[in-house]
Amino acid sequence: MISHELILNLLKRSDKTFPTTSLYLDLSSSKFTTRDAEILLKGMIKEKKQVIEERSLSREQRQSVVQDFEKLSTYSTTELDRKGSKGIAIFSASSSGVWEAFPLPGPVRNVLIVDWDPYIRPLTMLLDQYKRYCTVLVDRERARVFAVSLGEIEDHSQILGEVPGQVKASGWGGYEERRIERHIEDHVRRHLRNVAEITYDFFRQKKFDRLIIGGHGDIVSEYEGQLHSYLKERIVARINVESSISLDEALKKTMEVDRETEERSDKELVQQLLENARSRGLGVLGLRAVLGALRRSQVHTLLIEMGYVEKGVVCDECGFIGTEEQKCPLCGGKMRKVLDVVEEAIRETLRQNGRVVHVSAESGLAGEGRIGATLRFKL
Repeated sequence: MISHELILNLLKRSDKTFPTTSLYLDLSSSKFTTRDAEILLKGMIKEKKQVIEERSLSREQRQSVVQDFEKLSTYSTTELDRKGSKGIAIFSASSSGVWEAFPLPGPVRNVLIVDWDPYIRPLTMLLDQYKRYCTVLVDRERARVFAVSLGEIEDHSQILGEVPGQVKASGWGGYEERRIERHIEDHVRRHLRNVAEITYDFFRQKKFDRLIIGGHGDIVSEYEGQLHSYLKERIVARINVESSISLDEALKKTMEVDRETEERSDKELVQQLLENARSRGLGVLGLRAVLGALRRSQVHTLLIEMGYVEKGVVCDECGFIGTEEQKCPLCGGKMRKVLDVVEEAIRETLRQNGRVVHVSAESGLAGEGRIGATLRFKL
């Protein structure tokens, strides 16, 4: 599974002695076959070989990249397994002994990159977007628990409480009816407590990120009151639905909440960034300011508008990242041009144990340079 630690380990294994070849393949289409992958990769390698010939690499470095291509071709024809995966990411630096292949939980853009570091931007986007949901629907007699991730839903359990139905019995002064009603309410409370305990066990097993609870009226409130504090912190929505809705309807409701939650979260993060940048001195906006903050190890959270790409330069001697400098202002070394300096900013943020968040175009970051960062400290 993709994690912050996995991405950091990838970056640590890059020693810049030999280039790293990064391959991402989209396997989400059921019509995409192993033969399709083989043909697609063959064309990507042919195109990339022409680019490699124009780069200033040593003979040994070129041989390492060629070996990467050969390994990728062999893998696509003999070992590529699409089961349970929406995509795959492969990283290879043959002469450095690096080979890593990761199944991906979501679709990615098909791309082949040869660079001195692994191309990790798609991984950070998936990590940011890969929110695991638990949706629990409850009523007085039963509960249903769903796990939802990347547009897919699984019905994990159906919990049936032993709750007697409502009765109309009449004893002396209605005493018997009131006694049975108290008995029923006691069973309802035990039922909801049991569902809450099962939800917590499910959380400990699956480590879901967000919780949605659904049902009607006081039952939802009573159920919420029984939840562990860890679960209450993860509640993002309470929906008014029947517990008997179809699997497709449960998925639809969950995805609606997901879209609304992501939009709200993006806007809140950008608003917090703007406030920090304008009044507190704990935020910066725009590419140049972000790169400056990275050089000072100030970046706590890097916010990037999805799809934002900018050319820039990097010094391989000291690691300086810039926009158009001809000569490194720190060590005087020669600057190497890069097609996406935002990728360099992402790598450096992760190396500094910062957080990377990809926000939508509607988040409000577009008018502020499409990139910004909240800071750990101000100077």
